Parts: sequence; structure tokens; C-alpha cells
Amino acid sequence: MRERIDQRVLGALRLVDRVSQVPVRRAMKVSATNASMVRNASGLYVITGAPALASHSREFQQPPTTPAPGSVTLSITVEDPQVRYLPRLLRLDLPRDAAPANAGNPDSLFHPLAVLMYPASTASVATNWSSIRVSVTSTGGAAVAGCLLRVVDEAEGKVLASGLSDERGEALVIVPGVPITKFADDGDEGDEDDDDDTPPVMITTLPVRLEVSAGATSWPLDPDLLEQNHAANIKKSKLLTLKTGRMETVAINLT
Repeated sequence: MRERIDQRVLGALRLVDRVSQVPVRRAMKVSATNASMVRNASGLYVITGAPALASHSREFQQPPTTPAPGSVTLSITVEDPQVRYLPRLLRLDLPRDAAPANAGNPDSLFHPLAVLMYPASTASVATNWSSIRVSVTSTGGAAVAGCLLRVVDEAEGKVLASGLSDERGEALVIVPGVPITKFADDGDEGDEDDDDDTPPVMITTLPVRLEVSAGATSWPLDPDLLEQNHAANIKKSKLLTLKTGRMETVAINLT
């Protein structure tokens, strides 16, 4: 005997590793106080119901016109049982756009929301990755949680990586893709008088700027808000030199 079960969903989350930008495959603890969620076979965390959107759960042909799109905000918590990623909060505005023609838009019901997961200080680091361990303190050496640490290529101004300080004020910022060697810019490219026998100048380090911003007042926090407001909340910056496979250790005092 076959049984048919139809269920309308309200949205979905896809957890993504902040460092590698690949989906996190193993199960995390994802919860919301005002919604029910399940993890499906594809590793998406699907929102199956919310009291404020009860009418949406019963309609299949045409979604209700109320409440208005994006007018109901869910507060969601993500935690890693293995503590390889830091816990985080996120906000999701519902209902999402249910029009099939808009499936490619970021706010579409058919477009899972990408949720970046930041590495904890206990996360593993590949041998060919550069990394920075940071200790953030304030007056009297008190640990400062919830700081965003952003690594910027000093020459190009490109953001290479970012991390968060935990409740102990400790942070691990992993920077993949630092080149093992590259040609130095000596300003003489194309000069016909150059000696062809002169070997190219190679460099094996990358100058970067570590920026520290503080805008969080509680833990866990929503790193998306910190990223969005980073420039306005920068408290300290420090010049560093990265090298493939090498770990830098930095102490930052915000006073």
C-alpha cells in the first residue's frame, strides 16, 4: 500500500567551510526557537515549518500573500559537536520568493542560503596552508571574544581570509592559496637592455595586513554582521609576512 505525503518547505541552509568554500558534509546541530528544521539526504538543513507561517505550510499551488515576503525573521543557531567550527548565529528572513522564475535570486525559496562556518582554534590546518594564531585581549589581559580578524593582501588590497576570536580570545585564521614562489616586480619588465642571463627574482613570502574589528556584544554571534560592518569597527591592524605552510603567532591588545 502506497502512501503519498506532500509537504511545503519554507527554505533551506547550506553550511559552507569559510576556508575552502566547500559544503560541510557532516552533521551539525542547527536549531531555531521559532521554526522546525530537518537535515535532508543532500546535507541541506530544511525549514519545514514556523508558527508565523502556518498558512504557507498548507498551500501548494499559490503561496499566501501575507505575511509579506521577508517580514518574518528567524534566528538560527549552528553548533559543531566536534568543535572544529565555531558556533554562530544567523538571521533568515521569511517567506522567501516562491516564484519559479526567480529561482536564481539569492532570496529565492529554491536557492539554499549559504552559511559560512568559521574555523575554531582546534581546527586542522593542511600542510600547504598558511595560518595565523591570534590572541585578542583588552585591559588587564582580559580575553576579547567576537572580534573579526581579516587578512588583506597588502599589495593588492584583496581580502584573503578571515576568522573570529572565541570566548577565550583565541582565533585561528587559515589562509589557503599563498603561492610557494612568485616573480618579484622589479619594474624593469620589457627593458631591451636587460641581461638575459640574469635569473628572475623570486620571492617566497607574501606581505599582508591583519585587521581586527570589534562589534559583537554577545556569544555566539552573527559573523555576517561583523563582515558587513568591519571597516567601521577596525580597532587594530598589523603588518605580517606569510609563507606557505608556516604559522604566525600574534598577540593583539585592543587598549
